[in-house]
Amino acid sequence: MDWWIYLIIGLAVLLILLLTFILIYLNKKKTSKNKIDTNFMTSLVLYLGGINNILKVEVEQGRLKIEVSDLDLVDLEKLKTLTDKGIFVTGNTIKALFKDDAIAIKNNLMKR
Repeated sequence: MDWWIYLIIGLAVLLILLLTFILIYLNKKKTSKNKIDTNFMTSLVLYLGGINNILKVEVEQGRLKIEVSDLDLVDLEKLKTLTDKGIFVTGNTIKALFKDDAIAIKNNLMKR
């Protein structure tokens, strides 16, 4: 009868290890970000109407929130090609969800 207890404990330990490895794999896959290269950033700035058109950049709930001085200079159609979920425009503020890390994009825009 004692061997049943050891078998159950061994199976429980194996199940816990298997679930741990699965969770680590899924978390690693989920957090991997694409590299933000100079071509992406150059296109983003160009589609936003140039660096002088960008007034303020913030990250709000994973979305990039960009305030521009003149919305007419922004190429909204081309800007949509850079995003996964599209863009939302309110006044002179553009909100976009990018496949890349929004904080890294913001930091790159602030350097320019």
